[in-house]
Amino acid sequence: MPENYLIIKIHFDLLKLKKTTIKTNAKKNRLEKMLETWLFGQSGQGKDSKTPNRESAYEIEIKLDFSDDTFYTESDTGNKNLTCGIVASVLGSLDKIVVSGL
Repeated sequence: MPENYLIIKIHFDLLKLKKTTIKTNAKKNRLEKMLETWLFGQSGQGKDSKTPNRESAYEIEIKLDFSDDTFYTESDTGNKNLTCGIVASVLGSLDKIVVSGL
């Protein structure tokens, strides 16, 4: 992965929050601001009418390209609103989630 990318990989477990993890190449003290910025950028993008995938755990990968300050997101949620909800939940529980390096 190019050095000009910040990557946040979230494993979100719906059944046990303690199994939720984050792997990132960002400094831990910068995660909160990065997730807030990503969430802010998602607001106003409209409703996603796709049916969300029903799983007990989800994988979300958020990348920030520093060359043009663009976020890229991949997830297995099947729905952008569900992805945003999961990221918001992670943000609210950041102090309880295990964060490790990539």
